[in-house]
Amino acid sequence: MIMSIPDGFQVLVTGGSGFLGTAIVEALLEKHPKWRISVLDVKPPEPHLARRLDQYLQADVSVAKTVYSAFADYRPDLVVHTAGMIPVGEKRYSTKIEDWERVKAVNYNGTRNVLDASLASGCKRFVYTSSCTVVTDDMDHEYFYMTEALPTGLATLHYGKSKGMAESYVLSPEHADKGLMACALRPCTIFGPTDTAVISVFHELIAKGETSFIVGDGDNLYDFMYIDNAVLAHMLAVENLLTTRTAAGQAFFISNDEPVYFWDFLAFVWAQFGHVPSYRVHIPESIAWMAALVFECKTWVTGGANTLNRGSVRDGVRSQFANNGKARDILGYKPTVGLSEGVRRTCEGYKKYLAAKAAPAAAKGTAKR
Repeated sequence: MIMSIPDGFQVLVTGGSGFLGTAIVEALLEKHPKWRISVLDVKPPEPHLARRLDQYLQADVSVAKTVYSAFADYRPDLVVHTAGMIPVGEKRYSTKIEDWERVKAVNYNGTRNVLDASLASGCKRFVYTSSCTVVTDDMDHEYFYMTEALPTGLATLHYGKSKGMAESYVLSPEHADKGLMACALRPCTIFGPTDTAVISVFHELIAKGETSFIVGDGDNLYDFMYIDNAVLAHMLAVENLLTTRTAAGQAFFISNDEPVYFWDFLAFVWAQFGHVPSYRVHIPESIAWMAALVFECKTWVTGGANTLNRGSVRDGVRSQFANNGKARDILGYKPTVGLSEGVRRTCEGYKKYLAAKAAPAAAKGTAKR
């Protein structure tokens, strides 16, 4: 895509110290070295990245005062808003009002704060990192080859509900009438070499001895996405808003465009660590659901953390994958790293992480001897 953008073009990446945000910042610095890239986050970027930034703005997006303070003497030309809170483990399925308020504060209120401050500064270009969960966190249905024509607002889980509310705010006609050119990207589950969240959950199942069980018939298809492809989609969205602007006002599902059987994907991840289950047993969803209920009751009594709950059972048997056609047609999006290669790279990265984590303990043990 050919662009004539003046030197010193200012891009702000919120959540730029996080997994996705860091990768986007690195890509912007690499492809557009004359642009001035800044990061807004509660924690500073890694030193090697901080040295290359125009500036680092410290702010908690959920606190309006800190966001407006960051924008006081700063006017970006474009904002990429990736900052957000992703509930993990049993928190993903929480029904507690206090958990909802925490997630909403970051994902919805935080997005409002950033967008409102951006508009107040004069910035009229905004790329929002939404999520496929604006649709799929409606746990009562499966979603096959979903498109952007599907309604949002049906999500019951905190994450998808909050992201859907924020997406609607960003893409509201009211903001478009004010001259805002914004688009929303809806990635599926993202993984990559520096990820210690997604792959760790799958890897821990090996130590727990929970790799021989398949809940349901195992025929449910799922979307995953390698980090490089997620970054590519964001770069294309940025460039679109600076050229044809055909993405303005639009939402886009993005994935690796390779729906995979969920349980086969887990087995492929385990194989990267040299683990192949000696057998696999199918557990009917109804039995798994009852077992999960027992675990939840036990957790409620003991106050511990459960690894199995009714929400995770339902998630493990549902199909949910998207049609990337709209992103392909308007943004020119086409994944560049295949799913199998992405898994291989990610697991190699996680092995290095585990080795580095184990090194101090090993050194301490040697010193004692």
